[in-house]
Amino acid sequence: MSNSTIFPVNTTLLNSKFDGYKLCTLDAESSLKSHDLPSPGATQSTVSVGISAPLTFEEVQSRIRHNHLSTGSSAGSFAYVDSAGTLIIIRIDETARDVVFAPVFEIPKDRHTAGGFQTDGLSSEYPVPISLNEELWLVGDGQRSLYLVSAIPRSPGILIASYEYSYSSQTVSPPIRLHSAVLTNHTQTITAVISHRAYIVESGAGTSRDTSADRIQFDVACISLAVPDHPLHNIRPVEVRWTRRGTSVPSHVAYDAPSSSHLILGGSRYSSLFGQDPMTGGAYQPPADEIAPIPRAGESLDVEMTAVDSTSGITLPPAPPPYSWTQTSDSVTIAFPLPATTPSSAIKVAIAAKNLSLLVHRPILSQSQFPFPRYQAKEWWADIDASASFWTWDKEGDRQKGEDGPPTVGLLTLHLEKKHEGTRWSHVFYSVDIQPASTAPEEDVEVPETIDPSEMWHIRESLEKYTAALSEGKDVGGGGLGMGTGVSSLGQGEYDEEVDESAGIPVMLTWVGEMGGDSHAPPKHTTEMNLLSMQFPKSNLSGHGIPSLVIKHDIDGLLVDPPISTPNSSSTISSTAWTHSSTYPALSFVLASKRDIRFTYHIDSRAVFAFEGSSRMLTASSNVYIYRGAISSKARIAQQAVLKIGGGDAGALLGVGEMVSSGNGGEVLVICLCEKKLIVASGVV
Repeated sequence: MSNSTIFPVNTTLLNSKFDGYKLCTLDAESSLKSHDLPSPGATQSTVSVGISAPLTFEEVQSRIRHNHLSTGSSAGSFAYVDSAGTLIIIRIDETARDVVFAPVFEIPKDRHTAGGFQTDGLSSEYPVPISLNEELWLVGDGQRSLYLVSAIPRSPGILIASYEYSYSSQTVSPPIRLHSAVLTNHTQTITAVISHRAYIVESGAGTSRDTSADRIQFDVACISLAVPDHPLHNIRPVEVRWTRRGTSVPSHVAYDAPSSSHLILGGSRYSSLFGQDPMTGGAYQPPADEIAPIPRAGESLDVEMTAVDSTSGITLPPAPPPYSWTQTSDSVTIAFPLPATTPSSAIKVAIAAKNLSLLVHRPILSQSQFPFPRYQAKEWWADIDASASFWTWDKEGDRQKGEDGPPTVGLLTLHLEKKHEGTRWSHVFYSVDIQPASTAPEEDVEVPETIDPSEMWHIRESLEKYTAALSEGKDVGGGGLGMGTGVSSLGQGEYDEEVDESAGIPVMLTWVGEMGGDSHAPPKHTTEMNLLSMQFPKSNLSGHGIPSLVIKHDIDGLLVDPPISTPNSSSTISSTAWTHSSTYPALSFVLASKRDIRFTYHIDSRAVFAFEGSSRMLTASSNVYIYRGAISSKARIAQQAVLKIGGGDAGALLGVGEMVSSGNGGEVLVICLCEKKLIVASGVV
């Protein structure tokens, strides 16, 4: 689900009455033009499989989704690395009638090993070319070398400089994947982002690889490359600006020039390494609450913290939390214990959309040890609907001497209605998130959520039905819920809730500043969503390289545009909301049934393209499913089309891009790179 704060939903753009997509036919003969690639063609088999470190399932998936076609900075220019390791520049004229293939640079194969594509038994990465401007390309060889190449039309390519990445000053470095590169500092410096498998450093054991699939991590490093004034033959050094580490392979990295920040999309967060300060990149100083005590011999630290009365010396039990709380998908309930003798006139409560003001006057002669709450404009963890929220005071909350005894504890209960239904609160108050436990005031103590008894009852009932069904041999293949099949016999095979929920790729957003820092305050919410589509790759000459996204929202796809940044926004961009600008109705639902999708890209609100890969048979054709945007937010039907691309003589589909032609009023052309042919699709939007 999309995050309601970073990705707020504009409900006026949702269409609950949408019926579906209507198939319209496209003439493949007139829509598709193919061009033979120069021999030996392109391939996805240029990487070796490591002997000492086999690929994990996630790494295999990442390689399947790798786009082998790179978009150039000038109109109609693209590039790929062929099966022989040669950089091929493609130039398509504005009318899309003339296509020129120019080999400009051959990647050295004997830099690291005589075999070319293997280092120390590790799996190599795909070679990646990235356009820096209309002349310069930065090429990663899939090992640990980078090459700066000048490619001027109708001229041979010139190697300007070579660079080599070294991991932590060790003699053995893992293969690296090049994700992004831009010219900065008035074109004198290249700022690039690479990733590779992380090395696990063990005390006294030097550097070793962690090959356990459940512990494999990946480093994302920002490096700086100096651009020489003239071609150099010696290997240039690489300066590492910052390094982040996560548990997933990054799926996309983009650079935002105004804020000098990088956006990393991946299946996990990418955090600063221990020993590196996330804001400055310098030595990291852990706060007091991150320092764990070391027990002495025979000492147990697994005890509750207690206090000692200063006058009597008696050990007191641990203080109870100041309140208890629970939540549902649309509400939060908070209960404050107070003496039952507290008059309602002593309770002052002001519930606002963003904060709480609460004051309970303690009686002058009261000897009660109860903590009387005091909150002045205390910010909620998330916004609420103040008009639908209220509070109650129950003097009969608890009794000391059985049912007939006098009440001793009453309950002041706040009933809050969430503004964004479905948002899961981590705490009641936002300040609990940003205050270290060692220095937090009493009002900011962390209070764990209490699970509602009715919810616990439903969980227990489900478990009992689950175990009973298993013991009786029922519900086989029914999801393991112990609730029966849930679908009539006529609907068997037509409904799969698990498949529908799995549409898209789960990703998280990590913003990293110029020196490797996050925003000054941690975001209130985890920026996690299911990514359905990404904007077609474009050149990054302006530096505004953050793509728009289509994310899952129920069965729809929301088109969200990135926040507009400024030079002073690097510290706040991670918590700035994206703009929901359009909706592809039922897109998540229709994509859920497409199991062989390799790429999914969109062209603003006009169309989403879902490209199949030829995974079942190498000679099989692969389809591209085109879902066009609805003409209005009230339209009941939108158009879809299907074209066969790849397979047969063309070979498997390896990469895609898009360009705008000068004819037909600026028609959008989709460029498809196959193993043996380049296919240009027109009239598809």
